[in-house]
Amino acid sequence: MQPLEKIEQLIDSLCEKFAAIREENERLYKQIETFKGQLQEKDLEIIRLKKDQQRQMETLERELMRLKKERSEYEDKLSKLHQKLSASLGVSTEESKRNNEEKQG
Repeated sequence: MQPLEKIEQLIDSLCEKFAAIREENERLYKQIETFKGQLQEKDLEIIRLKKDQQRQMETLERELMRLKKERSEYEDKLSKLHQKLSASLGVSTEESKRNNEEKQG
């Protein structure tokens, strides 16, 4: 009967190991599910951040366009004022342009 007892002990040992492996498998499965949930949260956060960044870029682009338009308007006004001043001082527009180009060059 000794071989029968050894077989029983072996079976008991295998059952314990199998139960331990099953528990470990369940624990790891739950951990995987937790990681999947965290990964989905991170994905959603990345999507939100990208959308926010896109909105900020669009806002900056609109602001840049507005500033360019404003600058152009100021340059036009300055040009008109310069022409009026030149005309009132009796300086020709061509002479004034040459003087400006010389100063800038």
